[in-house]
Amino acid sequence: MRRTLAPRPAAGKLVSLIALCSLGVPSIAGPLASSAWAAPKKSKFAEGKAGVAISSMTKGAKVLIDDKLVGEVPLPGPVEIDANARHTVQVQKRGYSPYIDTVLPSNGQLIEVEADLVATGGIVRVSSRNGTLKLQLLVDGRVAGFTPFDGDVPPGLHTLEARATGYLPETRSVDIKAGQEFTYDFDLKLVPEPVVKEDKSLLSRWWFWTAVGVVVVGGVAGGVLGSQDSHISAKSPDHVLPLQ
Repeated sequence: MRRTLAPRPAAGKLVSLIALCSLGVPSIAGPLASSAWAAPKKSKFAEGKAGVAISSMTKGAKVLIDDKLVGEVPLPGPVEIDANARHTVQVQKRGYSPYIDTVLPSNGQLIEVEADLVATGGIVRVSSRNGTLKLQLLVDGRVAGFTPFDGDVPPGLHTLEARATGYLPETRSVDIKAGQEFTYDFDLKLVPEPVVKEDKSLLSRWWFWTAVGVVVVGGVAGGVLGSQDSHISAKSPDHVLPLQ
């Protein structure tokens, strides 16, 4: 298969072209290239619109604009908003201090917001393994709520205690890290029934106390009969004592 090549210019024509360039004669490509480079960039937003690009190192943080959820970090791209109007940008996540700012973009403007949140506490979740039994949860001796518990706890060493009526309390020492999640479950044990020891002494026999009762009753009856007074009936007035 043949290829047709364009003829090469003569040497004289090349020399003439070089001479013209050296004299400062503008080439055809020069003005075209400069005009294309100077062309204004077309805005990526519609007329009357602007954009806000939010970057953050706190993955999973929720992004809200004017109290409306628009996504989570990382966002796929800028969020389009109305130009020439104030907007409130919020970035928030549990266990972190929230970021709040106000922007006022002009038409077609892209505003970049960098919101790196600061961790302030840990997320603690506590459940009960005692079925539907609700356990009272105490943090460092103070009542924090009931299971299932889901709350924020300041970072550091803490004591968790679970209680329920009729069950033995259970305590745990935990080390809470800021910005992290912790899950615990408690399985309380029933309070054991008191153990009564069998008394095998003589005093524990039923027949012993029955015999004692018979003796006591008999003694009381005898004492009553012995203490009764004997009465002698009076003789009639015409009764004559016999002479010896």
